[in-house]
Amino acid sequence: MAQAANRDRQSSMIPRVLIAGIGNILLQDDGLGPQAVARLQSEYEFGDEVEVLDIGTPTLDFVDYLRERDVLVLIDALSGGGEPGEILTFDKERLKDFLPNMRLSAHQPCLNETLHAAEISGIDLKEVLLVGVVGHSFDVGTDLGPYVSKVMPEVLELVAEFVRRHGVKAERRAVPLPTRGWWEAESPVKA
Repeated sequence: MAQAANRDRQSSMIPRVLIAGIGNILLQDDGLGPQAVARLQSEYEFGDEVEVLDIGTPTLDFVDYLRERDVLVLIDALSGGGEPGEILTFDKERLKDFLPNMRLSAHQPCLNETLHAAEISGIDLKEVLLVGVVGHSFDVGTDLGPYVSKVMPEVLELVAEFVRRHGVKAERRAVPLPTRGWWEAESPVKA
């Protein structure tokens, strides 16, 4: 049975691990997810089993991204739950406990509904990890605030280490690729 599932996965070519950056790039710290995805794509090389996507501000169609995945890593700014710049992580069970009862993210209603819809649709995510950073600056602007910017390298390495624990390549590039998000003019690689 497992061999048949692996053959099906290989023929459909959907990577089993999805790293999804969530957020509104135009609202400073809320852009953590998209900015983290851009940095991951620049600074890390992942195996073919990993897809790294900027999901933006997801709606219920986010469940379509979860089909045939085993592992989901979400990166999002949090609007509470700790001090600005604090990194908080939530696994699948902790998310089930926290999402319905505690408002942590502007995108939480959709995340809660998406994970519930995935479950009742028969999508069996083996592991889910939300890597959140408590934001401080949510005004209009595309630059992350100082609290969130400071911990970005730690967020990236935390995500890469989580992927490695699943036996998937996640290596830091010797020379980062140039980054240029759609939201910025031309910019050099950020340190």
